[in-house]
Amino acid sequence: MEKNVRALPLEGRWDIRKSRIKYLGPYEQRSDKIIPPPVGTLLFDKKLKRGTIRTKVRFEENGSTIARIIVGYDSESKSYYSVGIGGYNLAYLIDRFDRGVGWHAIVAEGDQRLIKTKKTYIIEARLEGQRLILKIDNNEIFNIIVNPRTIGNQIGLFSWGSGNVVFRDIEIEVTKPRAFVIIKFDDVFAGIYEEIIVPICSDMGLEPYKADEVYKPGIIMEDVTRGIAESEIVIADITPVKNNENVYYEVGYAHALDKEVILLARRGFQLPFDIAGYRVIFYDDISEKGKKQVENNLKKHLKSILK
Repeated sequence: MEKNVRALPLEGRWDIRKSRIKYLGPYEQRSDKIIPPPVGTLLFDKKLKRGTIRTKVRFEENGSTIARIIVGYDSESKSYYSVGIGGYNLAYLIDRFDRGVGWHAIVAEGDQRLIKTKKTYIIEARLEGQRLILKIDNNEIFNIIVNPRTIGNQIGLFSWGSGNVVFRDIEIEVTKPRAFVIIKFDDVFAGIYEEIIVPICSDMGLEPYKADEVYKPGIIMEDVTRGIAESEIVIADITPVKNNENVYYEVGYAHALDKEVILLARRGFQLPFDIAGYRVIFYDDISEKGKKQVENNLKKHLKSILK
């Protein structure tokens, strides 16, 4: 759990100290300029694609009652999600910012008048693939799948309005990103998974897993869709062999969520028309030569995604 983080303000006035960060409010506006919204944003020096951010928040009197955590900030598009307390006259929310569009609420509930000054709240945001969870004072408020997915891996703080919002005890826990593997459950494909996919993903800092490794009661398809949604990368073997038809539904679901998807297929099989146009890593077998070839190609694809 990382507690010593450095912060870079982007918008608004901030007082940044070792023990706490305070949003002071917007800059005074000159009358001859366009007046921007009274927003305060800052970014931390720590990156997070999967994990948890937690902070204590206190609203001082005569100030704002808006305090959120930024996740998935992308420096190119400037898009991000913010998670926490206050906004749209509501108490708790998850919203998204897109340049040229502005802010729009994804989920929200509660009256903002419920939020009290001189009271300390604990805000926790957890990101697991496209699952975004908000907890307030250890109570789970939202647990949703966000679509579109987060693009960036920068995190930070958000506030709005007149200021006097204090953030303390900021904790960041980064966990390994996951690669969910869609592959036929039989001995023929076990070698691809165990000898190629698992060691390469592990070497590149990913946690690989597949649905039959989820040891709990339930319906296997629910485990699959959950695994796709809660992963950062999907790797699918789409070789069109008997009893492997469900893989196309699962790949379609991953594409619908705008996942980063890597496709594998054994050479010599005719791929369905709808998927034949996608870039596919083909392999002949997992003999020494064939194994080396698919390993190199898989590494290139993963490096391109993880860069």
